[in-house]
Amino acid sequence: MQLAQVVTYGIDDVLAERLRERAQTRRFRLRETNQLAACRNLVQSSSVLVMVLGRDMERELELLEQVHAALPRTATIVIGESANPLLAGLTWDLGASFALFPPTPLERIGELLERILAEAA
Repeated sequence: MQLAQVVTYGIDDVLAERLRERAQTRRFRLRETNQLAACRNLVQSSSVLVMVLGRDMERELELLEQVHAALPRTATIVIGESANPLLAGLTWDLGASFALFPPTPLERIGELLERILAEAA
């Protein structure tokens, strides 16, 4: 049996540690990157992409759109660092499965990942 793979792009150390712990207890493979090119390659064989917007918004949104078009079965969780309803709406339009923007608590990411991975199994 092959473990599900989750790719992260641009997450901070606190969230990264939380996801590492969950990957260990829930038995999924976690691949982390802060480079868009590496993310494009890693997501080809992934069940889920978790990405934080903010470093290079145009390229990040382009990545989201490309993943949705080329890999529609790959779930995407987009995290925004500040409340921005217009940006959250745009991520939905570009194919995000979930958009976590304040005031939604970031702690929900664990339950979202579990739900996505259970549905994919």
